[in-house]
Formats: sequence, structure tokens, C-alpha cells
Amino acid sequence: MKKVIVLILLFSTIIFSQNHKYKKFDSLIGKWKGIGTGSENEKSTIRTEFNFVMGSKYIEVINDSQFEPTSKNPDGEHHIDKGFISFDATRNLFVFRQFHIEGFVIQYILVDSLSSESKLVFESEKIENFVRGGKARWTITQITHNAIQTTFDVSMPNKGYQRFGENKFIRMSK
Repeated sequence: MKKVIVLILLFSTIIFSQNHKYKKFDSLIGKWKGIGTGSENEKSTIRTEFNFVMGSKYIEVINDSQFEPTSKNPDGEHHIDKGFISFDATRNLFVFRQFHIEGFVIQYILVDSLSSESKLVFESEKIENFVRGGKARWTITQITHNAIQTTFDVSMPNKGYQRFGENKFIRMSK
């Protein structure tokens, strides 16, 4: 009986510590809708989801944007990206791997020194199929319990970050 109690306590501790790691993301979990603007003032409607998946070991992130037609792009544009946030225990940090419909794959890390209780800042450590030496930054800012803002900034080699897109969301469901 004593062994069973020890195993239950050990298992409970492991489960709690795994879920506790993702506590800073709890307020994001759910479905969001919003509007955005791109680097050339393109306007978009966006749906975003943050969901715990695979036994709450990962957070799946899905972004689906529909950009309005412009003079440069009379048909508009449909952008989709999907990814997963995971915890890399070896490096003791969160990693976000994001796959874009255009073929870009960005691997970000959560930068604790730039993040706070209301802001999460992910900076790229690797980008596939992009300009060599280019970087990306994705920032999520909690405005209220039911409102967030995301920004996507890009840096070309030897240049500073420039805003590529900004989105404002309201929560649709938890």
C-alpha cells in the first residue's frame, strides 16, 4: 500500500509540474477572431486557436488569415500557418515551431528577458526557406482577459526589426 501511495504522489507531481510549465499560456487557450494589418497596409480578418494537444504536452497554434484585395494583389490572399509550442527540458525553454503555407518554417524560442506576465516574445533561432541571416519575432500581448494583440516583426540581414503585421483579437470561446 505504501508503494502505491508513493507512486500516486510521484505521478501527481510529474503531471502537475508538466502542466504548470504551460501556466503562462493558460490565458491564450481557446478560439480568437480579429482583424489585422500587414506591412503594406493590407487588411485581414483572422481566426486563431491555441489548444492543448497530445495529453497537454504541447500547445497547437493555428492562424488563418484572409487578406482583402489590393491594387498589387487584386484577388486578396489566404494565409495559413500552424505550429506547436513545446517545452525543451534540456535547454529549459519554450520552443515554437511554425509552418507557413508559403513554405517558411520558423523555429522560435520564448525570450524570458523580453517577456512579462502580459507579454510573450518569441524570437527566431532558425528559419527555413527565407533570406539567409533574416530573423523573425512574434509577440503576443494580453490586453484584457478576452483581448490580445499579436505582432510579427522581420529583420533582414544586418538590419533592425520592422513591423510586418499586427493583429487584434477578441476571444470567441475558451
